[in-house]
Amino acid sequence: MRSHLFFELLPQDVVVTYGDPREPFSELLPEEEALISRAVPARRGEFRCGRFCARRALEHFGVRDFPLLSGPQREPIWPQGIVGSVTHTAGLCVVAVGAAARYYGLGIDVEPDAVLEARIQDRVSTRAERARAGFLDPAVAARVIFSAKEAVYKCQFYLTRQFLDFSDVSIDLEATGAFRTRLHVDVPGLQSRSAFVGRWARRDGYLFTASWLNTSG
Repeated sequence: MRSHLFFELLPQDVVVTYGDPREPFSELLPEEEALISRAVPARRGEFRCGRFCARRALEHFGVRDFPLLSGPQREPIWPQGIVGSVTHTAGLCVVAVGAAARYYGLGIDVEPDAVLEARIQDRVSTRAERARAGFLDPAVAARVIFSAKEAVYKCQFYLTRQFLDFSDVSIDLEATGAFRTRLHVDVPGLQSRSAFVGRWARRDGYLFTASWLNTSG
C-alpha cells in the first residue's frame, strides 16, 4: 500500500509500516511487554502498535522475533545493521527502517495539522524561520519546523548520542516539500558526514517530516 505519505517522502529502499494505536494489538515479546507494565493504557497502545509495525518492517530485512527494547531516553534499540525511527500521534503510528550500510540515521515525525500555540512558537522556532516559510500560516509553519527538528534530532541521535536544543538547529522550509537543516553547534561525528536530507508534507489532517543522512554522496 504505497498511498501512505511517508512512502513519498522517504527513499524507496526505506521500509515504512504504519497502524492505528487505538486498535487492539496482541501482546508482544515478554521483554517488550515488561517495558510498559506500569504504563497507562494510551501509552501501552502506542507502544504495542509501534513494536508491531517495527516487527513487520524488520521482516523485510530478514530479522524476526527480535525484541525491540528501549535505551535510556526511550529510543528503540535496533538490530545491528539497521537504522530506524518510530513516531506516533493521535490515530497514527509510523515506523521507518533502513539499512545502516545506506544510512547513518533516519528520523521521522508526524504531528496533527494544526496551529501551534503562540506561547510555544518562539520556544521551538524563530521569527526568521517562520518568515522564510511565508507560503504557510506562521502558526502552521511553527509546527512544521518543530516537527522537522524532531525528525533531525532522531536522525542524528543514533550516530552522535548527543542531545540538541531547538535553538541548535535552523530549518528552512521550501514550498517544494523539502527542508534544509543548519546546525549552530559542533556535533562530533557529523562534520565528516553527508548533509541532512529533509522532506515535509501535509495531508489528511497530519503534518509529516522525514530526515536522513546518506552514507555516501
